[in-house]
Amino acid sequence: MPKKPPSKRILGISLRSQRLGFAIIEGSVDLIHWGMVYYEKNEDARVAAATRRVAALLERFAPSIVAIEKSRTAKALNPDRVELLYRGIRREASHLSASTWLFTRIKVREAFQDFGVRSKDEIASLLARMFPELQPSLPPKRKLWEPEHFSMPMFDAVALAVACWRHDCLQE
Repeated sequence: MPKKPPSKRILGISLRSQRLGFAIIEGSVDLIHWGMVYYEKNEDARVAAATRRVAALLERFAPSIVAIEKSRTAKALNPDRVELLYRGIRREASHLSASTWLFTRIKVREAFQDFGVRSKDEIASLLARMFPELQPSLPPKRKLWEPEHFSMPMFDAVALAVACWRHDCLQE
């Protein structure tokens, strides 16, 4: 009997100024691991700490693809630091033969159009239905005047991984 080929894994990373959300999916339906990583506010330490944390995730889960949200990062951090962080993540990913994809928020939303959802809150709710293990972490719907809920980067990371899967990143 022929062996079933191993499923491909995608690591989604959503960066913020002092934290990052991450999610590992395998296939289109298995959420393997997810969470948040916090790191120092100091600019130099931030880049090094985030890169180390991503390297640990890469080593532990051996994803084929690393999907990173591009637009949020540029707003949250110094653009020079963002480029250093991207390069550090790409370098760590390439050491383990994982390719890196940068996604804009628009590209992520396109991946969810078929489901009839448009906002981040709607995407997060859909993801909590797709992956019931996320339900306890689902943030309440955000009012315009409220800041983003602290768990939203985690949902953004899951959305990135699913978007990467839906955009056939594994085929290229």
